[in-house]
Amino acid sequence: MKHLLTLMSCLFFAASGFGQVEERAADLSLGSQNAFIIEHDGADKKMVNKILENAVKEYGKVKRNKKAKEWNCLQCTVPGLSSPANVYFKIEEGKGMATSYLFVDDGTKFITSENAPDVAERIMKNLTNVGYDVTRAVISNELKDEENNLKDRNKEQEKLEKKNKELHEDIEKYKEKIAEAEKNIEKNLQDQEDKKMEIEKQNRVVEEVTNRLNSVGKG
Repeated sequence: MKHLLTLMSCLFFAASGFGQVEERAADLSLGSQNAFIIEHDGADKKMVNKILENAVKEYGKVKRNKKAKEWNCLQCTVPGLSSPANVYFKIEEGKGMATSYLFVDDGTKFITSENAPDVAERIMKNLTNVGYDVTRAVISNELKDEENNLKDRNKEQEKLEKKNKELHEDIEKYKEKIAEAEKNIEKNLQDQEDKKMEIEKQNRVVEEVTNRLNSVGKG
């Protein structure tokens, strides 16, 4: 409850970003009772339950009521109360957020700001701290996701740099091939000239042999 009460107070006074502790009637296995409520943006049910349960465990043993889908800490020590109290809580999950409900029964009544203002204030302070813990957990998860995204971007950058290096290496290879091809072109042109001379020479040979053939028997 110490952690729980501090949390509620922080949520009550920090209206921006962390959620705010509200009081209103909510359904409980014992009927509709006054609850201290916080809406946790970005959190899921599992996350909120773990943090809230750990806070309540500071004051006694927490048990789950599966049938009622709620948790309780019976006969636990709640700061501000002279006798053991029963604490109940439940979590509801919504779209992109979760809502926690905390109920405190001092044995004669469920605590409200009207029937026990000092105790209610302490509860709200502790719950505010719980709200901050949830917010920190949400941001920590977001940070992990963004760090993973950063790692992915760094890996992509490394791949791009590697590709750039390979492309430059390819350019060097292509330059060598181009230089070799240019030399081969020069040689090819020279070979063509040489071949043309051979062809001319062979044409003369062919012409000479043709004339010899045509002159057979004529004179």
